[in-house]
Amino acid sequence: MDPKNILVVGAGSGIGKALLEKLHATPGINAIGISRRGISFEGKFESGKNYHCDLNDRKSLESFCKDLSSSWSEVAAIYFLAGDGLFLPIENLELEDLEKHIFLNLISPMALTSKLIGKLQRGSLLCYLSSTAGRQGFSESSPYCASKHGLAGFAKAIREEVKQKGIRVSTVYAGAIDTAIWDGREGFKREDMIPVSDAVAFLESLFLQPASFNQDEILFLPPKGIL
Repeated sequence: MDPKNILVVGAGSGIGKALLEKLHATPGINAIGISRRGISFEGKFESGKNYHCDLNDRKSLESFCKDLSSSWSEVAAIYFLAGDGLFLPIENLELEDLEKHIFLNLISPMALTSKLIGKLQRGSLLCYLSSTAGRQGFSESSPYCASKHGLAGFAKAIREEVKQKGIRVSTVYAGAIDTAIWDGREGFKREDMIPVSDAVAFLESLFLQPASFNQDEILFLPPKGIL
């Protein structure tokens, strides 16, 4: 049996990097990642490698989708884990920063889904990592909340489009996971957060579940709840 092809979007650091490593170590899976920190594509995708794709650049997105479409006939799963935080009072918001933030957190996963969804077959998985900020509001987090609400809404709509084809779609509302997004933010205890290794074990399990059911929306929190 041929290995299952899995794409991890945002594999340059944090959750994405750890998930790519875990998937690569799982027998029967051929996993690659993409991020700005990735290596150049040289004609063949190699499992476990993180390839260059600037998720804030339209041409880079289009080029990667073209390369993947010519290399893979099928895609078993796509994990959308890329994103960053933009945390500030609304009166301090600059339009340029907002546009970059929304493009990375929302437009790029929409664009990748549009270009690659034709590669998915019955039983394939689309996993979108939203946040508790995709379910409720937080002070001085309006751009981040808006992007994560938007991503969750997009995932729900895609779920309705593809469910008759047997394609699974999961939206994960993740609580605090101990990654670099918390660097420099005061008032949060990293020891209260979910370790990255635990988060990726859960994310991998979504793909490994039987194809006969779908975990639509998942609220994933540390023991102390929303921090």
